[in-house]
Amino acid sequence: MSESHTLKDFVRHLAEERGVDLRAYKVTTVERRVRHRMRQLGIGSYDEYLEYTGKEPAEKARLVDTVLINVTRFFRDPQAWEILNNKVLPMLFKDRQPGSSFRVWSAGCATGEEPYSVAILLCEMLGPQIKDYDLKIYATDHDASALNAARHGEYPADSVRGVRPEIRAKYFTGNKTVRVVRDVRRMVIFGRGNLLTDAPISHVDLLLCRNLLIYFDVAAQTHILGRLKYGLNDGGVLFLGKSESQLKRNSGFITIDPRWRIFQRQPAAGDAARGKAGQMKPEIESDLSAKARKELERLKLYYDAVLATLEPGMLVLDSGDKVISENDKVLKLWELSGKLSGQKLQETELWNRCPELKESLEASRANGPRSVTFDCNASPRTVVTCTIKPILSESGAGQVGTLIYMENVTSRVTLQSTIEELETTAEELQSANEELETTNEELQSTNEELETTNEELQSTNEELETTNEELQSLNEELETTNEELSSRTRELDEVNARYSEMIERMPWPVLLASDDTVVYMFNSAAKKLFGFAHPSEKGIRLQELPLDNNTRQAVLRRHRLVSQSHNASSIRNCRFITNRMDGTTDIYFTPLSGATAGGGVIIIFQVQRQDRAFPDKGTTGPQNRKNKPLKKDRQTTAKKSARKRR
Repeated sequence: MSESHTLKDFVRHLAEERGVDLRAYKVTTVERRVRHRMRQLGIGSYDEYLEYTGKEPAEKARLVDTVLINVTRFFRDPQAWEILNNKVLPMLFKDRQPGSSFRVWSAGCATGEEPYSVAILLCEMLGPQIKDYDLKIYATDHDASALNAARHGEYPADSVRGVRPEIRAKYFTGNKTVRVVRDVRRMVIFGRGNLLTDAPISHVDLLLCRNLLIYFDVAAQTHILGRLKYGLNDGGVLFLGKSESQLKRNSGFITIDPRWRIFQRQPAAGDAARGKAGQMKPEIESDLSAKARKELERLKLYYDAVLATLEPGMLVLDSGDKVISENDKVLKLWELSGKLSGQKLQETELWNRCPELKESLEASRANGPRSVTFDCNASPRTVVTCTIKPILSESGAGQVGTLIYMENVTSRVTLQSTIEELETTAEELQSANEELETTNEELQSTNEELETTNEELQSTNEELETTNEELQSLNEELETTNEELSSRTRELDEVNARYSEMIERMPWPVLLASDDTVVYMFNSAAKKLFGFAHPSEKGIRLQELPLDNNTRQAVLRRHRLVSQSHNASSIRNCRFITNRMDGTTDIYFTPLSGATAGGGVIIIFQVQRQDRAFPDKGTTGPQNRKNKPLKKDRQTTAKKSARKRR
């Protein structure tokens, strides 16, 4: 199935199954707008789109909105409205008496700018006298959503961009969104109507139907124009769009302004006077007197002069088809070499050159004498129209001769052909002009959509610029905060360095153990006391310190107690045996603040007495000594402590 057939089937199904009849619209317009809507939806075929319209009830209204392009504004084409204001309306109100009615019909009003423009013109022209007339302004359209917008009378500010400032201040309110004043809104009556099927509004004095006919085919345009003509009163004015029909072939209208397509309906013209021509034939007396002969000779001279003067070629035959006389135009027209007078027509060269003569001559005598006209070619480029007219007697009883006149109609045929070609070309140009106007309407609609999109993008750009400024401000704040953090970090590094130096310079061994007994800091004194290097990645635990078992358990218990209670504690005179020394020490446990990350306990060893010191290297130490001396030393220490308590 071809593309055109597919579109035709789609339009037919749409009308029969979906109730949207687009069959009267131009095929090119329908195809262009339907494909535009299909591209918006991402649909590739008419079958898919028809199925989509069945699933989505609201799509029918959207399709109608797409095909019926509502491109209009107040006082569109200002020059045309100037003619309407300065010439047409004064003419219509010239002989109109106060109290009479004046009816206006805006067909295809879209969103209402056009009928409101007419109402404003009437208010301006009539002024306070507007109440003396019965004014009715009817506005119809097929698009229900456009009519709803028209009834509210609210429009974006761009729609009144071309309106004179004094008119805008007088008849509109608002800034970003303007609204027609109430008195003007009440003058217009909006209603839904279809120009193809609904009855037209009758007795209309001014009818506006601008840029609507260009969407329909020729048959629909003729049908709609007939309805518009029916709705107009005699003398009523029809205001069409600048690219629509000029009504050249409609005798019911005269042109007021051909450029802006303003016409006036006229009453039917009266019958034209019919002229009658008579022919007078001189009476020839049978008595040929000298005077009669002279008169006859004079008449023959006149006759010859008339034959020579006539543009068509003339042949006069007697009752026996003998050529009585001819003029030079016959010889020149047929390019004959000699005279025909005195010869029988059937024996002349003309009889052979024009075969149609025989049939036409017989036809003029059959069923009573009558005139016969026919065309023949005198040459390949010359067309001749021949008329055979019988010459009857005075009584009409019989035919006394035959008159044949031949007219060169080559220029007329060529002119007629040229006229037909020009008319065809004019119709094609008119159709192309209407197509261009339709395309212009679509482009204007697209331009308005692009302007709206541009405004949205501009608004988005402004928002992005605002966001960028906010981000820049936030970035500056972050840079300030970063500088403060860097300053704090340097201060913290200085404090940490001083703190570490302070811990390092303390004369007592210091350990910093976490709550789970991991030692993650110690000073040089502790390193020297316990004899270990830096801890591994996992860290050294308290239970891994090189202490005897009793001391290690005492340290672990006191660490756990301090970690849980967060109260400082100490172990006094604790027997302290390591790989490096054997003596007595006080051990202080101080908990870190709970707010400190990880918590922990500071353990300080303050050596009170050192009985023996072991060398840094060698195998001698508390772990290598025999248990017996160690036990004896412990017993001695216990006895001394008991004596002190006493």
